[in-house]
Amino acid sequence: MYRPYLLLILILFATCSPDSREDIVFFNGTILTMSVEEGQPQPEAVLVRNGIIESLGTRDEVLALAGEETRRIDLHGATMMPGFVAAHTHPDLSAYLHSFVDLSGFTHSSPEGVRNALKQAISRAEPGEWIYCKGFDPILVPGLQKPTLADLDALAPKNPVVILAQSMHSAWANSLAFEALEITAETPPPEPGSYYEVKDGKLTGFIAEVAAMRPFMKAALPTFDIKENFQRVLDDYAKSGISSIGTAGLFGEDEKPLMLMRWLSATDPGVFLRFLGAIAVLPERKPSVRNFVYLKADSPFDLPSSPDRDDPSFQIVGIKLWYDGSPYTGSMYLSQPYEKSELMQQSLGLPAENRGSPVLEREAFRQQVERFHRQGWQLAIHSQGDQANLEVAQVLSEVLSSFPRNDHRHRLEHALLLPQSLIPSLADQGITVSFHINHLYYYGEALRNDIIGERAEEMLPLRSALEGGLRISLHADQPMYPEEPLSLVQTAVERKSRQGSNLAEEEAISVQQALRAVTIDAAWQMGLEDRLGSIEVGKEADFVILGADPTAVPASSIRSIPVLATFVSGRQIAGKPL
Repeated sequence: MYRPYLLLILILFATCSPDSREDIVFFNGTILTMSVEEGQPQPEAVLVRNGIIESLGTRDEVLALAGEETRRIDLHGATMMPGFVAAHTHPDLSAYLHSFVDLSGFTHSSPEGVRNALKQAISRAEPGEWIYCKGFDPILVPGLQKPTLADLDALAPKNPVVILAQSMHSAWANSLAFEALEITAETPPPEPGSYYEVKDGKLTGFIAEVAAMRPFMKAALPTFDIKENFQRVLDDYAKSGISSIGTAGLFGEDEKPLMLMRWLSATDPGVFLRFLGAIAVLPERKPSVRNFVYLKADSPFDLPSSPDRDDPSFQIVGIKLWYDGSPYTGSMYLSQPYEKSELMQQSLGLPAENRGSPVLEREAFRQQVERFHRQGWQLAIHSQGDQANLEVAQVLSEVLSSFPRNDHRHRLEHALLLPQSLIPSLADQGITVSFHINHLYYYGEALRNDIIGERAEEMLPLRSALEGGLRISLHADQPMYPEEPLSLVQTAVERKSRQGSNLAEEEAISVQQALRAVTIDAAWQMGLEDRLGSIEVGKEADFVILGADPTAVPASSIRSIPVLATFVSGRQIAGKPL
């Protein structure tokens, strides 16, 4: 009977405990502020007081301002930058997938390796135990064939099996999984664009798009500890030098993931907690990355009436919308059909004239845009294909013309095929773009040879966007790709795939521009540029310490620069103690 009172005490303790942040001087390294123009001298030292940057200048000037108790951190020649900002990522999905069997091309190089990993997982499972796998990818694993219902039934006659594609837009399951969820060949598609594939009146095992996958994903929740996984995922962001993330849509069935995120990241989480009475539901709380959330338009709980920007480390800043899907499932919406190739027709089983489709009707999408725009929200809109981007831009133009609003900063997300003809109007209307740049790194050859053909030479037009007046960010879309900001930077600069092919080299940008796209410009996209994204007096002391200066090494080695430490508000949250 005392547990609610104990919970209240715990909350009060967490929110009222004294601030133990120490004053620090950083010196004896390269300091890239991301606010000083190229060619101008950078500061030699930075003074931090109570988590805020107080002074920049020469080493002697800054050390003279430090008190006797001020901690002095000698960088020993390392490079300090503002902490990276992951503008579009999915910590909830990453936590959800953390315990799944890894079948990805990041881990396995052959179909035999993928199959053996699946067979080993099945052999370890008890009869009736669900087996969940992630990362299935016939593009990164050449020769990998999509599983059939009969194949999965033969491999796992006693266990429900679900295999997620690397794109997170499709999946496969065996008969026991479909039966457990009472899904049959007659089950209607949950939403337009999503479906359970049926041939000759029977399920094939293939599941297309998020809405159709949802029942299978919900069944996975009892199989792992989501709270522990959340903390591990946040720790992994910090290890990559990331100090702030933009959560691009929450995928839970209730408010608990949102409350858990708030507990783990907010400066003052207590007044918002609504867990049901047991202290056991709360994981250990420690300094973590900041989290700025875009809620789904179709969230299964009541959306706030306006953005919540009160807490410096956890905010609800916008609404996430979808207009199309993924190039790797044929659900990216194109003006012309996908390539006719073995990958698209045989491996993925798509019809020859497929060009994708919107995930909802245009008028329904327009109503969503108008509703949330008029409520004052920033919109982050998933839009990959050229036709999708064209129609999204048209809808935004219609809504902005009818209901003008200054500084809305509505975002196009991913923008794999962004028509250059749209760039001037997007810039004029204040629309911004977050590019999914490592499509090029991981799938460049497949996109050019098998998926979109010569259109790959027009994809991800970073330089054109910048020259046309757009402010852009770069993102990894974890768990789609590993959350590695320096990898994004190198791809943007080199325009080179993992196999070494160059694509649309004329769209390469400078190292400085790419670094801005993962720091100050990413912060600007989320309305946080006054506090985050650069090393300036009065801003939060969020830093990443790197083993080398990315502006001074060959572009080909940027990806391999080690992350030595990450700081948030002057507290070190990753790396060996400095």
